[in-house]
Amino acid sequence: MIYGLYLSGQGALVQQARQDIVANNLANAGTTAFKRDMLVAQSHLTYDADQGRPSWLPGNLNRLPGGVTPAGTATDYSAGDFTHTEGALDLALAGKGFLKVQNGKNIFLTRDGQLELGPQGHLVTRDQGFTVLNTAGQPIGPVNADLPLEILSDGTINQGNDEFGKLAIVEPQSYDALTKAGKNLYSFSGKLVPVNDPHIKPGYVENSGVRPVGSMIELISSSRALEANTNMIQYQDDSLGRLLASLPRK
Repeated sequence: MIYGLYLSGQGALVQQARQDIVANNLANAGTTAFKRDMLVAQSHLTYDADQGRPSWLPGNLNRLPGGVTPAGTATDYSAGDFTHTEGALDLALAGKGFLKVQNGKNIFLTRDGQLELGPQGHLVTRDQGFTVLNTAGQPIGPVNADLPLEILSDGTINQGNDEFGKLAIVEPQSYDALTKAGKNLYSFSGKLVPVNDPHIKPGYVENSGVRPVGSMIELISSSRALEANTNMIQYQDDSLGRLLASLPRK
């Protein structure tokens, strides 16, 4: 009976964690280039199966973990759909990779290609105002704000006959080295490598990777599973109470 309570409690914790993740995804369904997260759950063998010998002896209840517990999150880095904005400083990465941006001494990665000219004439991200870096790790600009900029499909930035460098399109050696730093920004550890032959779509932006309808269905499914587990906890608790009440008293 108590073992059943443990299993139902674990199931409730998994579904609660799942709801939190899906709700955060839904909150970012309109965030440019956002990547959805998914719950990772860890299943556990019972002590019998893990050790290859029976454990149902007095005092061995804690050796029967079994069940499933939350084990973190995983991020789906696949490219989202594109929206044609016709913005002169909008761009979308059609393949893999990230833009390299800087805020003070901190460097981040992002696929948010909504750019603009900052107060000092450098290319910056429209949302956070972070400086966009070129392949040499330097800011792009300053440029003449009165003349149009042209972003080529290989990342080259031109203004008239002047070239202001090339966008740094990079990726980590392992995507496990990425950590979300809010919305569509990522911090990283380890070495970054340039993406060979990057393909950029000027005048487009990448949409969020969240599918609102699918996420709503997942949220409803998780809510029902959470309710089922909490009902089972209540049922087992009531049954245990009735069992204890039925025992003869001395």
